Amino acid sequence: MTEHHIEVEDGVSLFVQDVGHGRPVVFLHGWALGHELWDRQVHELATHGRRAVALDLRGHGASSKPLTGYGVERLAADVIAVIESLELEKIVLVGWSIGGLTAFRVAAERPDLLERLVLVGSNGVAASKVPGLPFGAPAASVEGPVIAAELADRVASREGHIRRTVLPTVSDSTLQWLLALTMRVPVWAGVDGLKTILNTDQVSAAATLAVPLVQIIGDQDPTLSARAAQWLIDTVPDARQLTVPDSGHFPMVENAEVFASTLLAAVSIDQGS
Repeated sequence: MTEHHIEVEDGVSLFVQDVGHGRPVVFLHGWALGHELWDRQVHELATHGRRAVALDLRGHGASSKPLTGYGVERLAADVIAVIESLELEKIVLVGWSIGGLTAFRVAAERPDLLERLVLVGSNGVAASKVPGLPFGAPAASVEGPVIAAELADRVASREGHIRRTVLPTVSDSTLQWLLALTMRVPVWAGVDGLKTILNTDQVSAAATLAVPLVQIIGDQDPTLSARAAQWLIDTVPDARQLTVPDSGHFPMVENAEVFASTLLAAVSIDQGS
């Protein structure tokens, strides 16, 4: 295993965990979490002849935490800088939640870098109701209370977010571990990240996406509109969907064994390995 700190702009570097050898798979975590979330999947892929690269987005984990730069455009530019710095080619890019929005942006802007895009718990284009994607609530109706809660008490807000989006079967020790990961994220990165999730609109790029896409969803995910998820599959030229049973928004934690095998299948589709 190798650990890198890669500068993506002046004074801002991202922490990158680099494990194994072979065709590269790059992991992007969700809001207020970090690379550790992919631990089981990194091990699974590395032992199956893949190079697993998991990074902390800016504001998260061991990466820099600047006051600004949390829009999806900047997050995607950061990821592209890491890919180019490591000289990775034809990667499988895996993104979950806000990492899914970021991964989709990378795929739309730089399809030459990707072999495949894998979205987890995300439709990649918008988390709110926007023109062209008439599912869910508009950002204006939820942004105020969500941001107010984060500013008032980020511990309670983040614990509540986790508890609302996982199934009741998740252990208290796992919940506390997830909460501890979120506490590494300062409030300014948390607030701006929420704004990015709620206000990103990449709907127009779906129909022309030039990268094969696999979407993995938990069968009981309360945050992902099933209709929006299906819209993506119907719209992207080369797309398919895989479902993880007994899972909410955290399938990599809630049903780790099945998710690991599902992800391995998604990475290996049409490759014979």
